[in-house]
Amino acid sequence: MKHFTVQEPLRIQQFILDEGIIPLHDHNYYELIGVQAGNGYHLINGNQVAYEPGDLFWLCPADYYGFIVQQKTRFCSLLFTPSYLAGLIAGSPYPWRHIQENTPSDSGKLLADPVASRKLMALIEIILAEHQEAQEITSNLVVDSLMQTILSLTDRQLAQQSLATTPRSSTSLALIQRIVSYVCQHITEPDSLRMDKMADVFNYSPGHLGALFKEHIGESIQQYIIRYKLKRVETRLSLSAMTISQIADEFGFADVCHLNKLFKRYYNDTPSNYRRYVLSS
Repeated sequence: MKHFTVQEPLRIQQFILDEGIIPLHDHNYYELIGVQAGNGYHLINGNQVAYEPGDLFWLCPADYYGFIVQQKTRFCSLLFTPSYLAGLIAGSPYPWRHIQENTPSDSGKLLADPVASRKLMALIEIILAEHQEAQEITSNLVVDSLMQTILSLTDRQLAQQSLATTPRSSTSLALIQRIVSYVCQHITEPDSLRMDKMADVFNYSPGHLGALFKEHIGESIQQYIIRYKLKRVETRLSLSAMTISQIADEFGFADVCHLNKLFKRYYNDTPSNYRRYVLSS
């Protein structure tokens, strides 16, 4: 996995990406990404989240992420270092507690209401305009003031999302953890991952087991299995010399065509093209 760093305390950038994949990477900075146009998927910490215009993603140094761009996308991104954040905190009456937690996210998406999203996007665009006009945005009192407002709004959204998280019973969570562990353990054994087999293993009816899993995870067991398989395929493509046919056999795909079809659906590219892209990066 690549590691990205920034040297300057604060950076703002606007960029356009055509269809394709930005491989997973980690980083040493905080980042607020706004989607101005286009759609696709944001890959973060092993999860896949659809994005569309108006979406905002908050990323801390503990996250690793990438993108699958399906439709030409224009992003606007604020990047800043922990030391820059510490300097703003020192001069602010707000501790921004949720921002400072620096814990990996399931989606990174700020589930803000449309008004809050528009406010944040407008503030980012003002900093972009300031950068285009004055070039220098560090040690800039106007930009520092805008950044304090942005961080206050972001921290508020993170706090609201934390409060909105529905507590789930420890019994149900334990079951979900067991299912996920079982899937990971048997991911190369298609017969073990049939719904009727899993229902027997966990002593639930197939319908009840499937409903519980979808309630907690947000997708069906079979969707989760496919996505997890493709993540393992991605790893094989990036880090092994196995042929596409060998990879398809290992994970129980009917044939290479079946693997190609599913991989392209989720990654918008074929396995062979993805491997060439990763190895040439």
